[in-house]
Amino acid sequence: MSTDTFDSATWKAQRGISAKENQRIHMAPALQSQIKAGMSRAEVIQLLGEPDAREAQTGAEKYLLGLPMGPDEQYYEIRYQNGVVSSARLGQF
Repeated sequence: MSTDTFDSATWKAQRGISAKENQRIHMAPALQSQIKAGMSRAEVIQLLGEPDAREAQTGAEKYLLGLPMGPDEQYYEIRYQNGVVSSARLGQF
């Protein structure tokens, strides 16, 4: 049930929701067209809200997406260099 539309308010409302209930996974395809290299961190925060996790060592920020069909939770990871997006990708724990 993925969608090709992204809704910022719906995305932000899923923060803190359990992996099983999180509906962000359905917006993942549309999300990938929203986040572009060179966007400022402030622009990303305005669109997605604060990240769910931040890796101290790398500075990568993660947004939890929930569980798709398998047992592993998925996330969307954004890395910044000099305050702008340098890369963004889907991953799983």
